[in-house]
Amino acid sequence: MLRYAILNECWNLVSTGVLSVEDADMVMKEGLAPRYMFMGPLETAHLNADGFVDYCNRYGQGIHDVSMTMRNVPKMTGESAKDIDSQLQQMVPNEKLPERRVWRDENLANLAAFKAKLGL
Repeated sequence: MLRYAILNECWNLVSTGVLSVEDADMVMKEGLAPRYMFMGPLETAHLNADGFVDYCNRYGQGIHDVSMTMRNVPKMTGESAKDIDSQLQQMVPNEKLPERRVWRDENLANLAAFKAKLGL
């Protein structure tokens, strides 16, 4: 369910022109993913202030205000789907999907081994 919320918001940001597909993926890969490999979003918030209650006191209103600007859940059809696909085809054409899946799976296995080594 959380994965769908992320996908929905990426869809909304790309379909409204706020971000490109490449930029949306970069935000996750270079911004959120490195941190979330070791801890989740709630622990991250907890550490970013003097505890979670302090985090909510500091940032809760701003998070609420931004969240209120978010669009409804998209249907993921139509021209936006075609536009997102077009951008993805430039990044990884369909004929390269099997090769990219192998790359992904190898990297996920390496990451799992690294996390196990760290005791995570």
